[in-house]
Amino acid sequence: MGLQFVSAYSWWFLPLCLITGAALAWVLYYKNRSDDFSLRLRWLLAVFRFVSGSLIAFLLLAPMVKTSVRNTEKPVVVIGIDNSRSMTGSADSVFVRQELRSQLDQLAKKLGSDFEVVSYTFGEEVKVSDSAVFSENMSDIGSFIRQVSTRYYNRNLGAMIMATDGIYNAGTDPAFQADDLPFPVYSINTGDTTQRRDILIKKINYNRTAYKGNRFPLEILIQAFEASGKTCRLEVNQNGAGFYSQDLRFTSDKQLVTVPVMASASETGKVKFRIAVSVVEDEVNESNNVREIIVEVKESRQKIAIIAHSPHPDLAAIERSLGNSNNFETNLITDGNFTGNLADYSMVILHQLPSQSNRMTRELAEIERLGIPVLFILGSQSDISAFNTLRTGIQITGFNGLYNEALPVINPSFPLFIVSEDIKQLLRDVPPLMAPFGKFSTGNASTVLALQAIGNSSTNMPLIVFSQQPERRIGVIAGEGLWKWRISDFQKNNSHLAFDELLGKMMQYLVIREEKGRFRVSHRDFYAENESIEFGATLLNETGELINDQLVKMTISGDDGNKYEFEFSAIGEAYTLNAGSLKPGLYEYTATAGSGIDMLTQRGSFVVTALNLEDINTVANHQILNRLSYLTGGKSISPAEIASLAELISSREDMKPVTYTRKRYTDLLNFYPLLLLIIGLLSAEWFLRKYHGSY
Repeated sequence: MGLQFVSAYSWWFLPLCLITGAALAWVLYYKNRSDDFSLRLRWLLAVFRFVSGSLIAFLLLAPMVKTSVRNTEKPVVVIGIDNSRSMTGSADSVFVRQELRSQLDQLAKKLGSDFEVVSYTFGEEVKVSDSAVFSENMSDIGSFIRQVSTRYYNRNLGAMIMATDGIYNAGTDPAFQADDLPFPVYSINTGDTTQRRDILIKKINYNRTAYKGNRFPLEILIQAFEASGKTCRLEVNQNGAGFYSQDLRFTSDKQLVTVPVMASASETGKVKFRIAVSVVEDEVNESNNVREIIVEVKESRQKIAIIAHSPHPDLAAIERSLGNSNNFETNLITDGNFTGNLADYSMVILHQLPSQSNRMTRELAEIERLGIPVLFILGSQSDISAFNTLRTGIQITGFNGLYNEALPVINPSFPLFIVSEDIKQLLRDVPPLMAPFGKFSTGNASTVLALQAIGNSSTNMPLIVFSQQPERRIGVIAGEGLWKWRISDFQKNNSHLAFDELLGKMMQYLVIREEKGRFRVSHRDFYAENESIEFGATLLNETGELINDQLVKMTISGDDGNKYEFEFSAIGEAYTLNAGSLKPGLYEYTATAGSGIDMLTQRGSFVVTALNLEDINTVANHQILNRLSYLTGGKSISPAEIASLAELISSREDMKPVTYTRKRYTDLLNFYPLLLLIIGLLSAEWFLRKYHGSY
């Protein structure tokens, strides 16, 4: 560590500091002599005054101490273990379960003296962990590489070691990232690359929602490997009763068969289908021969009229998003002139209406008379003064024709529906909407989903707000530019799922008729088996005010007979519950609020769907691992060669410790020992003068 004094002024001022201290001592103890002090005492006091005066003058030069600290950072070696189920589905499963971890531990010990070793597991998610249980339902190798690259950006990352079978069923091809990696990747190739006899249900194409009285298709894709000349039987059961079967004969060793099946939606509710293919002789994997799906049968599809002042990119984004849902049917009118029958629609979206040229007085009156829910989207063509007369739950005053760029800030205690992590992340990443510049106010029956952030400052002005009226619900998006949100979602996630989920939940909330009960529970109809099951709940007192001082419980019952007990947590003015993840199946719940004769009850159901990704492909993909290692300058090895990795990595010339110097500047005014020295010298001088009778 090095130490050096620096100053904002020239060091030629230092003699002047000494002269200042000497002048102070000379004036007080030579020119102004006192008979009260002896010569020895006078010299002692003069020295005190000289030192303290010189130090005070020196501090006026704003001196600083520069310290230089040298740190040495060892190269980091990251060890990642594939924690997915496919790791234990091949011939070397005993090695993977019993020996892989211990051999990697021995490798870490060998590298430990020269490298910093960090262990991870990856599959559905990336975790810092040195133990793997091989239970995760998907494998995203690309995400692991990407996250490690991000976490160790600008760090001395020497190498990555991956123990995996190369089977990835989520994310992108990991080899695509090879060109961007500044470190070598060493792969430990586990699993079996030999294709064995296997007949599996590869995919089932179906809609999760059907409508009563309709027939709907199930498209079953059956993949057969090494099964030429073999015959199996396909059986489809609906709610436990068989309604379709077919014998399939395979004519090649790699064959894909598509079987279309038509089912009937005779009753509303959730219908479970079990699709199974029989096991053939010498088939190595029977777990992928059975799949279960659940279809929800509803009364009818909701019709939504999208009426706009003029064509706008927002309209295409909204129409395509709602078109991806089986719950809604849309009708787009882009000239503001609606000529149809409003009574045919469950909801209306008004884009920049009413406007200066089209106040839609007749249509708005009819919409209110029929009690049709409305979503208003404001923009540069909106007539704000006419909008303020519509009792939407939001008022904008002081508007002078100007607009702001407004970013969304999520309301963490929003109670009306579950806001998933995907939606929260979407709203954190999206570009701003163009919102009217003015003073916003909301009514007592309004609930804000997102507030406006202008620049770097959050405000209390709403951007997305919902209002409950006696006979209908109203939503307001106080800005235009939703099309940018949909594009941003695709750029970030390579899909529109988060944007579609946000818009779909808004439509579902608005279109559903208000429950009259005091106790309400919200949730999704479908969850994947790796997702957390989340519920929201609101409770009203006798006067209709939101409260959260009562005990709210829930019992979840699965179709396997198991029951799970939970308690809701109060958040804001509502309740929330995270029930964790559950096994695939159909679940019913009973939620209760309060106790005794005042107990309120809500019942419902939801579905947890199976991923089955790890059962579709069970053949190890060493080719992609070999390519990734080759492109990054690493090497692919077999599990028997793990011990050789220590020598391979240690012998690399490009993996060396990095030494860097960190400089730190400390102002001497903040150096308390020096200040204490000055105070001590002045105090000692004062005390000696007083003690010897001088002022």
